[in-house]
Amino acid sequence: MKKYGLIAITVFLLQIFLSNLFSIRNVRPDFLIIFVLYIAVNFGSFKGVLAGFSIGIGASIFDNGLTMGILPLIYSIVGYSGGFLKSQHFKMVPFYFNILCLLIIMGSFFIYTYFNYDHLFYNDFKIFLLTWFKATLYSVFILVLVQFIIPLRKT
Repeated sequence: MKKYGLIAITVFLLQIFLSNLFSIRNVRPDFLIIFVLYIAVNFGSFKGVLAGFSIGIGASIFDNGLTMGILPLIYSIVGYSGGFLKSQHFKMVPFYFNILCLLIIMGSFFIYTYFNYDHLFYNDFKIFLLTWFKATLYSVFILVLVQFIIPLRKT
Protein backbone atom coordinates (compact mmCIF):
# COMPACT_ATOMS: atom_id res chain seq x y z
CA MET A 1 0.00 0.00 0.00
CA LYS A 2 3.05 2.27 0.42
CA LYS A 3 3.51 2.09 -3.32
CA TYR A 4 0.05 3.57 -3.88
CA GLY A 5 0.76 6.35 -1.40
CA LEU A 6 3.78 7.39 -3.43
CA ILE A 7 1.77 7.15 -6.63
CA ALA A 8 -0.99 9.26 -5.03
CA ILE A 9 1.52 11.96 -4.09
CA THR A 10 2.96 11.89 -7.61
CA VAL A 11 -0.47 12.13 -9.24
CA PHE A 12 -1.42 14.89 -6.82
CA LEU A 13 1.68 16.89 -7.76
CA LEU A 14 0.95 16.28 -11.45
CA GLN A 15 -2.54 17.64 -10.91
CA ILE A 16 -1.29 20.73 -9.13
CA PHE A 17 1.56 21.63 -11.44
CA LEU A 18 0.70 20.19 -14.86
CA SER A 19 -3.07 20.49 -15.15
CA ASN A 20 -2.87 24.25 -15.72
CA LEU A 21 -0.12 23.68 -18.25
CA PHE A 22 -2.33 21.23 -20.17
CA SER A 23 -5.36 23.50 -19.88
CA ILE A 24 -7.26 24.10 -23.11
CA ARG A 25 -9.74 26.99 -22.93
CA ASN A 26 -10.08 26.69 -19.16
CA VAL A 27 -10.69 22.93 -19.36
CA ARG A 28 -8.16 20.99 -17.30
CA PRO A 29 -7.61 17.24 -17.21
CA ASP A 30 -8.35 15.56 -13.91
CA PHE A 31 -5.60 13.05 -13.15
CA LEU A 32 -6.86 12.47 -9.62
CA ILE A 33 -10.24 11.11 -10.65
CA ILE A 34 -8.51 8.51 -12.82
CA PHE A 35 -6.31 7.50 -9.89
CA VAL A 36 -9.33 7.17 -7.59
CA LEU A 37 -11.01 4.95 -10.19
CA TYR A 38 -7.89 2.76 -10.32
CA ILE A 39 -7.86 2.41 -6.53
CA ALA A 40 -11.56 1.58 -6.44
CA VAL A 41 -11.40 -1.03 -9.21
CA ASN A 42 -8.39 -2.73 -7.66
CA PHE A 43 -9.30 -2.53 -3.94
CA GLY A 44 -13.08 -2.16 -3.73
CA SER A 45 -15.61 0.41 -2.66
CA PHE A 46 -14.45 1.01 0.90
CA LYS A 47 -10.85 1.81 0.03
CA GLY A 48 -12.08 3.67 -3.05
CA VAL A 49 -14.26 5.95 -0.93
CA LEU A 50 -11.46 6.50 1.60
CA ALA A 51 -8.99 7.33 -1.17
CA GLY A 52 -11.53 9.48 -2.98
CA PHE A 53 -12.48 11.48 0.08
CA SER A 54 -8.92 12.07 1.26
CA ILE A 55 -7.66 12.95 -2.23
CA GLY A 56 -10.70 15.18 -2.69
CA ILE A 57 -9.95 17.08 0.53
CA GLY A 58 -6.38 17.67 -0.61
CA ALA A 59 -7.49 18.70 -4.08
CA SER A 60 -10.07 21.11 -2.66
CA ILE A 61 -7.39 22.85 -0.64
CA PHE A 62 -5.24 23.42 -3.72
CA ASP A 63 -8.12 24.09 -6.11
CA ASN A 64 -9.45 27.56 -6.82
CA GLY A 65 -11.54 27.42 -3.66
CA LEU A 66 -14.87 27.88 -5.39
CA THR A 67 -15.83 24.25 -5.05
CA MET A 68 -14.78 23.44 -1.51
CA GLY A 69 -16.41 20.16 -0.59
CA ILE A 70 -17.51 19.18 -4.09
CA LEU A 71 -14.31 17.34 -4.99
CA PRO A 72 -14.40 15.02 -1.94
CA LEU A 73 -18.03 14.23 -2.79
CA ILE A 74 -17.29 13.52 -6.44
CA TYR A 75 -14.17 11.48 -5.78
CA SER A 76 -16.03 9.50 -3.11
CA ILE A 77 -18.80 8.74 -5.60
CA VAL A 78 -16.22 7.57 -8.12
CA GLY A 79 -14.55 5.43 -5.45
CA TYR A 80 -17.84 3.91 -4.37
CA SER A 81 -19.21 3.18 -7.83
CA GLY A 82 -15.85 2.06 -9.19
CA GLY A 83 -15.53 -0.38 -6.30
CA PHE A 84 -18.47 -2.38 -7.63
CA LEU A 85 -16.35 -3.23 -10.65
CA LYS A 86 -13.77 -4.99 -8.46
CA SER A 87 -15.81 -8.15 -8.19
CA GLN A 88 -16.77 -7.92 -11.86
CA HIS A 89 -13.17 -7.64 -13.02
CA PHE A 90 -12.92 -10.99 -14.73
CA LYS A 91 -16.62 -11.76 -15.24
CA MET A 92 -17.34 -8.93 -17.66
CA VAL A 93 -16.52 -8.53 -21.29
CA PRO A 94 -13.70 -5.93 -21.50
CA PHE A 95 -15.82 -3.67 -23.71
CA TYR A 96 -18.61 -3.45 -21.11
CA PHE A 97 -16.10 -3.01 -18.31
CA ASN A 98 -14.54 -0.03 -20.08
CA ILE A 99 -17.97 1.42 -20.91
CA LEU A 100 -18.92 1.30 -17.22
CA CYS A 101 -15.67 3.05 -16.28
CA LEU A 102 -16.47 5.69 -18.88
CA LEU A 103 -19.98 6.14 -17.50
CA ILE A 104 -18.61 6.58 -13.98
CA ILE A 105 -16.24 9.31 -15.19
CA MET A 106 -18.97 10.96 -17.26
CA GLY A 107 -21.41 10.98 -14.35
CA SER A 108 -18.89 12.46 -11.97
CA PHE A 109 -18.02 15.21 -14.43
CA PHE A 110 -21.71 15.94 -14.88
CA ILE A 111 -22.01 16.55 -11.13
CA TYR A 112 -18.85 18.67 -11.11
CA THR A 113 -19.99 20.71 -14.11
CA TYR A 114 -23.43 21.19 -12.58
CA PHE A 115 -22.00 22.64 -9.37
CA ASN A 116 -19.54 24.87 -11.21
CA TYR A 117 -21.82 26.01 -14.04
CA ASP A 118 -25.31 25.74 -12.59
CA HIS A 119 -26.24 29.07 -14.13
CA LEU A 120 -25.64 27.53 -17.57
CA PHE A 121 -27.74 24.51 -16.65
CA TYR A 122 -30.77 26.73 -16.16
CA ASN A 123 -30.06 29.50 -18.68
CA ASP A 124 -28.34 27.84 -21.64
CA PHE A 125 -28.48 24.06 -21.49
CA LYS A 126 -26.62 23.58 -24.79
CA ILE A 127 -23.58 25.47 -23.54
CA PHE A 128 -23.78 23.56 -20.25
CA LEU A 129 -23.71 20.25 -22.14
CA LEU A 130 -20.85 21.48 -24.32
CA THR A 131 -18.85 22.48 -21.23
CA TRP A 132 -19.56 19.11 -19.60
CA PHE A 133 -18.61 17.27 -22.78
CA LYS A 134 -15.30 19.14 -23.15
CA ALA A 135 -14.30 18.50 -19.53
CA THR A 136 -15.30 14.86 -19.77
CA LEU A 137 -13.64 14.28 -23.12
CA TYR A 138 -10.31 15.65 -21.96
CA SER A 139 -10.09 13.40 -18.90
CA VAL A 140 -11.42 10.39 -20.80
CA PHE A 141 -8.68 10.94 -23.36
CA ILE A 142 -6.11 10.86 -20.54
CA LEU A 143 -7.79 7.71 -19.15
CA VAL A 144 -7.50 5.99 -22.54
CA LEU A 145 -3.82 6.92 -22.77
CA VAL A 146 -3.18 5.59 -19.28
CA GLN A 147 -5.12 2.41 -20.13
CA PHE A 148 -2.47 1.52 -22.69
CA ILE A 149 0.31 1.88 -20.11
CA ILE A 150 -1.37 0.54 -16.94
CA PRO A 151 -4.74 -1.09 -17.68
CA LEU A 152 -7.56 -0.89 -15.15
CA ARG A 153 -8.38 -4.48 -15.89
CA LYS A 154 -5.51 -6.88 -16.14
CA THR A 155 -6.40 -9.95 -18.16
